[in-house]
Amino acid sequence: MPMIFRKMRDEDLDAVYNIEAASFSDPWLREFFEMELEYDSYVVVRDEEIAGFICTMQVLDECTVTNISVRPELRRQGIAEYIFKCLYEIMDDRDVRYYYLEVRASNQAAFELYRKLGFSQIGLRKDYYHNPVEDAIVMTMTRKTG
Repeated sequence: MPMIFRKMRDEDLDAVYNIEAASFSDPWLREFFEMELEYDSYVVVRDEEIAGFICTMQVLDECTVTNISVRPELRRQGIAEYIFKCLYEIMDDRDVRYYYLEVRASNQAAFELYRKLGFSQIGLRKDYYHNPVEDAIVMTMTRKTG
């Protein structure tokens, strides 16, 4: 099944929000995704449907992943890895070297995925998440460029 990675568009927002609401106990508001259209936010399309998304913020040679999710029924099929592979290609062209993200402490599957992708834990944000209140594990990864 070929996948397409592309910039998030206005017509993607309903599908993106539905993935968000199905994935998180404290989802972003739909309006947040509307604002993300101005930044480096992308979707992956598989079988003509939005399978997942990633929202990022780039500052100089740093990229922070602010949100990422894959439709629950499509998880563990390589979609998140594909999202990161495509993101790296875009950010490599911009000489981005450093990546940051936070993950809910109880989200062991995501934590292990990020470790597999080369991220390592650098800190903890106490009580960062709500509904339920939980710590965030702060992770980073450095990529060599050119």
